[in-house]
Amino acid sequence: MPPHVARALRQINEWQKATSEPSPVVEAGSSLSGDDAKVPTLRMSSAAYQCFTHAVDHLHAVQALLFEAKVIHSYAPYSLLRAAVEAAGEAIWLLEPSSRQERIRRCLKRAYENVRKGKEFMDLSGLQPSGRPHDERVQELRDLATQHGLDPNGICGRWSTQAQLKYVDEAALAGKEALAQNLWQICSGFAHGREWATLGLLERTVHSQVGNMVQIRLSSSTEVLLNMLYMTTLLTGKAKGLYDIRRTCHQ
Repeated sequence: MPPHVARALRQINEWQKATSEPSPVVEAGSSLSGDDAKVPTLRMSSAAYQCFTHAVDHLHAVQALLFEAKVIHSYAPYSLLRAAVEAAGEAIWLLEPSSRQERIRRCLKRAYENVRKGKEFMDLSGLQPSGRPHDERVQELRDLATQHGLDPNGICGRWSTQAQLKYVDEAALAGKEALAQNLWQICSGFAHGREWATLGLLERTVHSQVGNMVQIRLSSSTEVLLNMLYMTTLLTGKAKGLYDIRRTCHQ
């Protein structure tokens, strides 16, 4: 196993153990303590750490499949990695801005998306919300936006994972080959069964050919999969590093 992959696996195990414990202390006087004080009903620190734990959980699931169950599925690991990329990218998107107002704007926007998606589920399933009505929760977010000098319509506007990851590449990763966007696009291609991803990245073994009809067996490339796992771990490490900077007062 390449040394960089081995280091990534050790890091994933350390994170998995850490996330099974209470979340790290947000120190008084830190950036995150100030953010939490401004929007106490949402708690920016909790939102960001939840994103990190989601990324770690999916990374650990890939590790468990490969090295404990010793099963290399052709497609499923990429769906897990996609979830990790999205979660780590969202944590970076929340935490990276130096402006508190911008961090609060993003926290409010994330909260609105959560409310909106929850209502979509309730409407589709026919269930009734157990808590406050949707309109009341949305109005609270709009009021918080106004209170902080933000545009309520922007808070309640369009959500784009790709735009988040574009920001991560440009602002947090200094535009390094669109790492987050490329990881997400590849993994999304597998998750949605797109031929450009499966035929482009999987190993192919020809079983038979009759005329123009070729039967092939597709299997995951261990090298490609391990490199994708490594790069997603790097992205998650960036999220954890930002979280630690924002939660400590001496930074």
